[in-house]
Formats: sequence, C-alpha cells, structure tokens
Amino acid sequence: MPSLSVLPNLTESVSTLSQLAAAVNETDAQARCIDITHCRTIWNIIWSCLATIFACAWVAVHRNVPDPASSMTRVSLDRIAITICALLVPEYMIGWAARQWLVAHRIAKKNEGLAEEARRRVLPVQVHAARDSAIWLQFEEPYKILLLEEANQVYRHDQAMKTKAMTDKGWTGTWYRFHAKFVSNDDPKWTNTHGFFTLMGGFYYLEPGNDPRPLSPEEVENHIKNGSLELPDKSDISDKSKGDALSKLFASLQTIWFVMQSIARPIQHLPLTKLEIATLAYTSINVAMYGFWWYKPLSVGRPVRVRRSNVPDTPTPPTSPPSGKLVTLMKAVIGAQDHGVDLFRLSKVPTFYAGVPNNTELLTADAIALGFAMVFGAVHCIAWSFVFPSHAEKLIWRIASIALVGVPAIYIFLLGLWARKPESRKAITIFLLLLLIGIPFYLLARVVLLVLAFTTLRSLPPAAFETVHWTTFIPHV
Repeated sequence: MPSLSVLPNLTESVSTLSQLAAAVNETDAQARCIDITHCRTIWNIIWSCLATIFACAWVAVHRNVPDPASSMTRVSLDRIAITICALLVPEYMIGWAARQWLVAHRIAKKNEGLAEEARRRVLPVQVHAARDSAIWLQFEEPYKILLLEEANQVYRHDQAMKTKAMTDKGWTGTWYRFHAKFVSNDDPKWTNTHGFFTLMGGFYYLEPGNDPRPLSPEEVENHIKNGSLELPDKSDISDKSKGDALSKLFASLQTIWFVMQSIARPIQHLPLTKLEIATLAYTSINVAMYGFWWYKPLSVGRPVRVRRSNVPDTPTPPTSPPSGKLVTLMKAVIGAQDHGVDLFRLSKVPTFYAGVPNNTELLTADAIALGFAMVFGAVHCIAWSFVFPSHAEKLIWRIASIALVGVPAIYIFLLGLWARKPESRKAITIFLLLLLIGIPFYLLARVVLLVLAFTTLRSLPPAAFETVHWTTFIPHV
C-alpha cells in the first residue's frame, strides 16, 4: 500500500529533522557565546574555578614563623608547599587551624592571668649605690624598671632615660643592678593574637654565639612570671604581619563574585557545572579556615627577640615515648603529633605545630574538622539531580558524595564514644582500625569527584555557557 511505503521515508525525515534541530541549537549556542559579556567558554569556567580555589587557599593559609636563617626562596617554597596541602587535604588544614585557635585562646587567657598577678606585686628592690651603701626602695605601679645588661645601666620604662637621682625618697646615686622586675599597668594585655604569636614561634632567643631557637609556651610563661618579657603591642605584631592587601582584595572579590554567581545561576534557571560545585566546597572550607586564623598574624618573617635573663632553659618534656611509624602516622592524622615536640632542640617550630592540646581541645578540633569534612561532602550532594553525560557517572558521583558525608559522620560518632571513655583501649583500637579502613575510601571518593568534575565538562547543556549578566560588573578573573 502507498501509505506503508511512505513510513520509512517519513521516519528518516523525522530523524534528519531532529539531527538538524540539534545542530541548529548547538550552532545557536555557539553563536550566542561569541559575545563574551553574555556567555562563557569551557576555558572560562575552568579558569575562574581554579583561580577561586588557589586564591582562597593562598590567602587562608597562615604559616608559622620560619627559621630566621632561611632564605626568601626557602620561605616561599614552604608557603607554596603548605598551600598545596590546603588544596589536597583541606580537612586536615582546618583541623590544624582549629587546634591552634583553641590552644592560642587558652595560652592568652592563662598568660594574662600570670601578667595580672605580676602587676599586683609590689616587691622591695635592693639597689647598690655608688657610695657602697645598700638601701631598700619600694617601687609603685605603673613604673617598670628594665636592665640594659650590655651598658650595665638602669632605664625607666616610661621615659627610657638613664636614671640618676630619680626616686621619691630623695636619694641620689647611680643604680647598678636590681633584684626584681615589674609588669606595668600600661603594658599590652594578652590577646588571642599574642597566643597565636607564641604558638607560631614568634618569640626567639637570638644571641651571638648561640643557636637561635623559638621559645616554648612554658618558657614564655616563665618570662612572664619573672617580669622579663617585653610583650609587644597587638599593633606591633600586626606590623610584622605581611598580609598582602592586594592578594586579600583579589581573593575577596573573586570569592564574592563566584559565590554570588553560583547562587544567581539556579535562580535564573541556568545550570552549574560539577567543577563549580567542587569549587564551592573548597571555598567553604577555606573561608572557615580563615575564620579560625582571623587573629593569627599572616606571614611573619622575623620573630621578637627575647633575652635569656635569669630564666633557665626549660626543654619541653615529651609526653609520650617514641613510637613506630604507624603510630606516628595515626598521631599526625588525629592531630596529636605535637605531644613529643621539643622546641629546645629545634631552630623553628614545626610546619603544622599547634602546641600541645589537652584531650578536650584535641577531640573538639577533630570534631570541627570532621564536621567541615561533612560540609565539604554535602556541597557535592547539590549536584545529586544534575544532568550527567551518562547514568554511570551520575551514580558514581552520588556514591562518592555519600562517602564524603558518611565517613566523617562515623568518625564523629566514634569520637563521642572515645570522649566518654578516653582510657578504653578497646575504643581506641576500634577507632584507629576504622581510621585505617575509612581514610583510603574517603581519599578515593575525593579523587573520583575531582576527576568527574573535569570529565563532565565534555558534555554541557547550552544554558551552562550563559552568564548571569549583572555579576559581570564585579571584578573577577
């Protein structure tokens, strides 16, 4: 019948029209993307995502004070290495930041208490006069007496002038030495910035003939008790901080633009790419990291010199015996690696040094890091219903995203059990065993999501190339 003979031709025509329509749509999308003010290319997407990730990581990382003898090249390479760590394992970096934040707060609070006790002390000072007569004087606040050892002269803190015949008793003579020092009321108060500065190796013994080394928090406490620590003002520490205003401005503008356009695209029914979802996850971690280090000085190049005075050296006693490589690795994973660090033998604090947290601080920091690891995975779950080039890729993305949320959630539960029974060897064994099993699975999921974020760029809907017009007015790359 004629009608049946027409069917094959009709089917072929419909297929041809469908292919033609698809070609027209693709051509139309490409045509629309010629105008860079309204469209973007795959390279634009990749470049903006990578620029946002690197800018956030570079600005967020606050390294410790380097060895004073290190070259600029060595210092720069160390910062690049830490930034790479922030890109590869941001969860570990936020754990480091949280530990430093908790320990710095404790140090600041404790040292301010010690300084306050020193301010309240009014002790007699024995002064040996040039006439070989010994007398006793009572010094009241806010005067602070300092000894310049190389000149063997005494200076007044408030005027910094050589003292001769300057007492309320009317006694005249030259003061040669004294047996006590005082902390003045007008001295700076201990803040979280000072706590961070102590932890990051901000106070150093720098003397000719002796190897330079950082002071441990315990040695700083001894200097406070002895009244021999010239505490720098918070503004003086900020002056040592080399926070590049230009890089901070660039990172801030780039992050603001990226977050705003990521919010605006779904509102305007424009799809986000999987790479943009991954970038949002990295951005959330880096912003949180920057928050924990808000009061930590950035890129301090030179420490504050401290005189040894009559304060004895106090090596930091290791709190645990030497252990094997596996145990050392496990300690590093949970953030307990600093318990055996002896700053007495080092020329600088270790790269990821955060002091010696107590059990509560250690568990809290680990819980914070795991919580943000869950946030990192939850952000990837935003792409749960996105269009993927294949069903297999969508399924793999979902499984990997669940792994990024589920593994940290299990560890948080185990941390809770550990906190209730910290001495239970069974709980510790189970935790470490699951740690060994879960970490490789977690890292594999991370790698899978990163690979899919790039490979899925090969097949994007035309709307993915359109831009949100008003966000182009925000400076960005």
